[in-house]
Amino acid sequence: MISLKNVSHVFDNGVEKNHVLKSLTLDVPEGQFVTVIGGNGAGKSTLFNVIDGNLRHTSGLITIDGKDVLRTSHSARAALIARVFQDPNTGVCPELTIAENMALAYSRGKWPLFQWAIRKKDIAFFKERLAEFDLGLENMLRKKAALLSGGQRQVVTLLMATLQKPKLLLLDEHTAALDPKIARQVMGITKKLVDEQKITTIMISHNMSDAIAYGDRLIMLNLGEIVMDVQGREKQALTPAELITKFEA
Repeated sequence: MISLKNVSHVFDNGVEKNHVLKSLTLDVPEGQFVTVIGGNGAGKSTLFNVIDGNLRHTSGLITIDGKDVLRTSHSARAALIARVFQDPNTGVCPELTIAENMALAYSRGKWPLFQWAIRKKDIAFFKERLAEFDLGLENMLRKKAALLSGGQRQVVTLLMATLQKPKLLLLDEHTAALDPKIARQVMGITKKLVDEQKITTIMISHNMSDAIAYGDRLIMLNLGEIVMDVQGREKQALTPAELITKFEA
C-alpha cells in the first residue's frame, strides 16, 4: 500500500550534512501493522515526516497506492494519512468540545469541511463509537477537550484519526507520555481500532514489550538504515532483553 524505494534525507546547514535516512527501502502491504524501533537519531521521526509530507525527502521514491507523492502537499496527504503524536495536546483543538473535534475529523475529505450545526445523527454516531471504550467519554461530548486527561485526549485523538478510515495510520510514540496503566488501555484501544478496520499502520515505539506484542511486523532502524525486519513466528519469539541487546550491538 505504501512503498519507499531508496529514500534518503539529508539535513544540510551549509556547514555539514547529516544523512538521517540512507537509501531506505520499505514496502508495507495493505492492512499490515508495522512497529518501528530504534535509538535516538536512528531516523524514526524523519521517516514519518517524509511519509506525511512534513519534510520533502532528498532522493528516492515514495508511493501510496502506486502513486508518487513527492509533489503532493502536506495538506493533500492529510486526506490519506492520519498521524497521532506523542503529546496528547497535539491531536485535539483544546477550546473545542469533544463533539466539535470529532465533527472536524469526520468531515475530513468532505465538502464543506465543517458544518457548525452538528447533526443529531452524527452526535449519536460519536456517542456510539466512544461508548465502545468504556471510559465514559460518550457522556462528555459537550466538554472542552482542554478539560480531559492526557489519556482521554489520546483516545479521542485515536478515534478522530480513524472515523474516516485513512489509507495509512502513523502512530508516533502515542503512548510515551502516558502513565503505564493508561498506556495499556490506549494500546488496547489502538489494537481494536486497527484490527476492526484493517488499517495499514506504522507505529514508532520505545517500549520493547509493546513492539513485540503489537503488530504483524517489527523493524529496527539504526543510523537511517533498516537493520532488522522480522514478522510472524520470528517476531513472536523475540524477548525485550534480546531487542535491547540488538540496540547495543
